[in-house]
Amino acid sequence: MEIRLHDAVGEDEDVPEWALHYNAKEYPRHAVTGDAVALALDEGGAAPGLDALVVTRAKDPFAGLDAWPGGFLDWVEDDDTHQAAVRELREETGMAPPEYVEPLGSYSRNGRDPRQFAGYRTKGGEWVARGTRVTSNAYLMLMRKDAGRAPAAADDASGARWASVYAYLPWEDLRAAAGRDAARAALDALRAWADASEDAGDRRERIDYAWGFGLKEWNEERVPERWALLVEAALVPEGRRDRWGRSGGGDDRHGREMAFDHRQVLADALGRLRGKIKYLPAALVALAGDELTLDELQAACEAIAGRPLHRANFRRTVAPPAGEGRQPRTPRIVAGTGRRKRRGAGEPGVAPELFRFRPDAVRARLDTSLRLPWLPVPSA
Repeated sequence: MEIRLHDAVGEDEDVPEWALHYNAKEYPRHAVTGDAVALALDEGGAAPGLDALVVTRAKDPFAGLDAWPGGFLDWVEDDDTHQAAVRELREETGMAPPEYVEPLGSYSRNGRDPRQFAGYRTKGGEWVARGTRVTSNAYLMLMRKDAGRAPAAADDASGARWASVYAYLPWEDLRAAAGRDAARAALDALRAWADASEDAGDRRERIDYAWGFGLKEWNEERVPERWALLVEAALVPEGRRDRWGRSGGGDDRHGREMAFDHRQVLADALGRLRGKIKYLPAALVALAGDELTLDELQAACEAIAGRPLHRANFRRTVAPPAGEGRQPRTPRIVAGTGRRKRRGAGEPGVAPELFRFRPDAVRARLDTSLRLPWLPVPSA
């Protein structure tokens, strides 16, 4: 029998004794939201990028800043925060949820939402608190863009659009000089912050770990650790905010500011995704499609990881070598289809072969994660 939690208690229902005396007003007020963290590949440019579906907040706090589509759990209509996130995605962007959805994390840090401290002062000077502490459950959603459909803002969002993930975390894209410059600028600022402290040694050690010893041993999955250091050093607005969410202004040298703790959510999502493409091909299928060329697959991995791959070694990693037959001796995630991709009129060269993700690889977690052959970060 389905239990509807908001149904009225019947007159003849046997109500337990504790329920007759429990009073939620005896405890601190608390609210819960569901946020939709939707990511997709941007295949429109010369090199694919990774985009996030964001809305622009129409109301304070953080009016005018980008945020994830999301909102408060509806006490009557929403069964859980997953349902709330899906509903808010539809209401604020007009977009349907993708097939690939997984819980990302629960965000409950004290003060993460300035509405916690809302209230007013009486004529006698007494402060009357009217806020509530807010916890957000975020859901990672991987999808493909619909070329014929753009996000449309509605509800309490003044705008909705696809925006580059690397506009918010520019140091995470080391494929181009601009991203490498952003990483080195952030690293220089962090080192200066460390050197000005009495515990410089500990800070230096954490910086080296997170930032790959001057980018020389870069680990693309340590996005949350790098973000946490920038916040701790107050190098980003999120690290300088007061309880009302005011940061006193600033520039976007270290990426575009987001509302609440939504850049932390993005850092967590990007780190999770970068690890996931190495052991769960379903994540790549959700973003790149089931059928593609090896160059397209490489470009997708590079866009997600923000760093380039060795072309020949990448092909040997993901596809069976020629002559190995239909059952390769070592596990691979794609296999040739025997068909070639259609080229546009006037395009030079031989049409590349199309590959398809192996069904047995897509449906299960890989026993051994892929060792992707990253190229070293250029020194300049």
